[in-house]
Amino acid sequence: MTLTALAIALVWAGTAVAVLSALRLAATGDAAARLHASAPVTVAAVPLLIAGLALLPWSSWHDVAKLAVIAVLLAGSGPAAMIIAGQAVRGPAEPPPPGRDGTGTARDAGDAR
Repeated sequence: MTLTALAIALVWAGTAVAVLSALRLAATGDAAARLHASAPVTVAAVPLLIAGLALLPWSSWHDVAKLAVIAVLLAGSGPAAMIIAGQAVRGPAEPPPPGRDGTGTARDAGDAR
């Protein structure tokens, strides 16, 4: 398999993952399930597309450098964005029970035993 054929196969594989994730996302009603449906795009589709585009014969070194910066930024921000979105979907955390400060310790000496 030539390098061009490999690059094209990677681009099409990434495109297929993105399209299937989009179809799954459109068919999902629950907000938490939508979050899970969008995860394959950042985990599989984008790395496949970036690798395929970087291997194309017309890609110069500065094109590959730009793609590498995009990949690093996505790898660094993608998981954090998913965590933040998941926490937003879940809603606010429950307040600590009365008499507790949230760390499991009593607020004043009168509550400690």
